[in-house]
Amino acid sequence: MTNTVTIANSCTVSTTGFTTTYDPLSLNAATNQDVTATVTTSCTLLIPAVITLGQGSHAASGSTDIVPLRRLANAGNTAFLNYSLYQDSGRGTTWGNTALTGVAIVGTGASAASTVYARIPSGQSPGAIGSFTDAVLVTVTY
Repeated sequence: MTNTVTIANSCTVSTTGFTTTYDPLSLNAATNQDVTATVTTSCTLLIPAVITLGQGSHAASGSTDIVPLRRLANAGNTAFLNYSLYQDSGRGTTWGNTALTGVAIVGTGASAASTVYARIPSGQSPGAIGSFTDAVLVTVTY
């Protein structure tokens, strides 16, 4: 009797975005607003994968998958706040949408959280108040 079991490569992903308040008149007039988000993956044990982050729904002109120029937009898409997503707490390595600008992981068979370091640069005055949002596509390639 020959019995066979095949284990397929598999990954699941979930996210928690950031929520913050930006004050262009005082606090953030000269100080960047730094926040974090989380991408949680669960991949088959020992499977290598890469997590990439898209340019966002409101990318600025000239944005690319390697150097995304992300923007948060107000409800009417008439005002924008620039922001960036990074791989490191020092916010020196942009998290992009290519294999070379993504974050490499190795599956553990359990959930693993990857921190996304976000920065909304100081000195922006969008000319509108209210909520600004963006949707970024998260892809796990394995």
